Amino acid sequence: MEKDRAQKLLQYIGNVIVNGTPKALGAAGPLPSSVDPIIPDIKPVAKTKKSLKNILDMDGPEAFAKAVRQNAGLLITDTTWRDAHQSLLATRLRTIDMLNVAEPTSIALRNAYSLEC
Repeated sequence: MEKDRAQKLLQYIGNVIVNGTPKALGAAGPLPSSVDPIIPDIKPVAKTKKSLKNILDMDGPEAFAKAVRQNAGLLITDTTWRDAHQSLLATRLRTIDMLNVAEPTSIALRNAYSLEC
């Protein structure tokens, strides 16, 4: 039974992803080296005050809005993960690497206004 064009294309893409570009298409030299990312070892720290998320969950939206208005510092929103599909994260970061760095990211950005995914 002959495969249709879509199946042939998927098989070719899978083969290139796993084995690299075929030499017939101009690939030269060895395959790219595998690089395992360095996952930072960040230890959780004890909370000294309620986070904005805690205020929202426990005290409601009015208390949250009041806490935001009374904040004297800068409120940071990190959109790295949300916008990842538009960046190199989309094509250069494996799912397992995202999972491995998720907890250190949440600890490092624990005081951010928001971490959007």
